[in-house]
Amino acid sequence: MSAISPVPVRYLVLWLTSACNLRCACCYCGDQPARTMSFDVARAAVELAAASGLPFHVQMAGGEPSLVPELVEAVGQMVRQARWPATMAVQTNGTLIDKRFIDLCRRFSISVGISVDGPPDVQDRVRNDAGAAFRGLMLLDRANMEVHVTTTVCALNVMDLGRLILALASFANVRGIALDPVVLKGNALKQDAIIPSTKSLCDGVRTMFDMLEVVNRFRSNPIRWRELDSVRNALKGNGKQRKYCHACGGESLAVHPDGTVYPCGQTVGDPAMQAGSLDRVDWRRLHDIFLDVRLGGDCPGCLLEERCPGDCPSRIHYNRRSAPENLVCRIYRTIAECLEGGSQS
Repeated sequence: MSAISPVPVRYLVLWLTSACNLRCACCYCGDQPARTMSFDVARAAVELAAASGLPFHVQMAGGEPSLVPELVEAVGQMVRQARWPATMAVQTNGTLIDKRFIDLCRRFSISVGISVDGPPDVQDRVRNDAGAAFRGLMLLDRANMEVHVTTTVCALNVMDLGRLILALASFANVRGIALDPVVLKGNALKQDAIIPSTKSLCDGVRTMFDMLEVVNRFRSNPIRWRELDSVRNALKGNGKQRKYCHACGGESLAVHPDGTVYPCGQTVGDPAMQAGSLDRVDWRRLHDIFLDVRLGGDCPGCLLEERCPGDCPSRIHYNRRSAPENLVCRIYRTIAECLEGGSQS
């Protein structure tokens, strides 16, 4: 076993399997051999995170983690029986969700995140099998299981962000949505013109802002938008600016099924980002790899100058050579303009 981390692991990503039942246009995993994590690897990873005694989060991902529900269950049972101060979540495409999967998530207090990139026609275009994904959302809604949606923003769906909000409006269990601009890694590198234009991104975000405002007037539980909340907090200017994520401070550890480790989920499988294995973690590399990665843009005159919420360091790393501008920067600026002066749809 590797020595205890000099920096506590506060965010642990378990890549339960590299297999997936879909082939999404923007998947950053790419073509990785199908591997499933053994319970021994999962246990060693969680014990390493728990060693500090501090609260930590376990994110079960992949691939598609619902392909291995028995492993999700085993991890959930282990964490709860040990009474570690941990929260748990599973990120899924939603297509394989059934009553048994919902019951095991409820039993071990595992939160559910679903990847939805648009209304059914757009979901089919970007991810396929939209019917199964929305059926999964419906089953979770009937079970009163809260869901947070993650949307990968690319040229294929950017003009449909408002329609996505409308499609989610009828699901009372959808409590939040987050925009993750496409990462130029894996399948995204095989797509032509996958990066949305500046105009389409601005228009799409403004339409989403307007639609969310309308939809939330009629909901008892409003849909929270992560980037909107971040911009609101930044514009208020109260409090010290926080790191964007745990990987920025070396407090994140992502584990491949074979036991190799990486700084975050988006870097799993990239040999250039590997930081050893569970038996011998390169803690200094984990701490330093994103230390100097910062969101940069056309800051002078921006409403968020010197108080920007920042961006995912791995996305900055993979996109900086090919993307014409930082997409998160444009999303933030557009939201700030909507808040300050009203949207111009």
